Amino acid sequence: MKSYQQETISKHGEPIITDIFRYIEGEPKQYRYNSQTGQFNIDGDTPVLDKSGKPIKEFTFQPFVYRIFEDGLFNRNREPWAELFFIDALNCVSSIMFNGTTLTELRGVMKKLIYAGDEPLTLCDVVLTVRPEKLTSKADPTKSWFIGRFSYDLAQAETVQQLAEYAADYPIYRRDTLKQTANYFSFSETFALPSADTIPVSGAVGELPAPSETVTDVQAEVI
Repeated sequence: MKSYQQETISKHGEPIITDIFRYIEGEPKQYRYNSQTGQFNIDGDTPVLDKSGKPIKEFTFQPFVYRIFEDGLFNRNREPWAELFFIDALNCVSSIMFNGTTLTELRGVMKKLIYAGDEPLTLCDVVLTVRPEKLTSKADPTKSWFIGRFSYDLAQAETVQQLAEYAADYPIYRRDTLKQTANYFSFSETFALPSADTIPVSGAVGELPAPSETVTDVQAEVI
């Protein structure tokens, strides 16, 4: 039995082996970050709430698959994106995307993971927490948005290994965002890429086009 499996009892009373995680290939559960409101939701319409029924003030998750790339998505011009996959509290394979200044913050975390410790780490080695922080445009004080500020803790090695084994057996991706036109800045070894000979790869971890101060982030809720 693999690390991501469990023994359960079938409807007929027989022991069977099942996966702990729930996943339809190419169709992960979609979490979204709305940088206009600084809130998180599921599928664009269901707010993510805390135990008291209020919108969460921060969102914590453990990535096990990710990619940083540039593409034209959601009827928008080409721009950089981060797409991260994780397991939520209901054991569902889930995804969340970031762009604009929030993506710049995430790239800063990636640099720290590479350079700060005795050995280089990746986003798959940590548990991330993103906390929205309201910013106001210097050029136009009437415009504001919420940037996602990231912090992290080291993940348990057993969980990292379990998730890596799952990703090795099940292609993890989001079908409606996976295009051959993507230009990749970086991606995890666990990401299910399209045909390797058609994927353009670009740049070092620290190189991204400068984000728009407001427009890129403010529109992030469309994902």
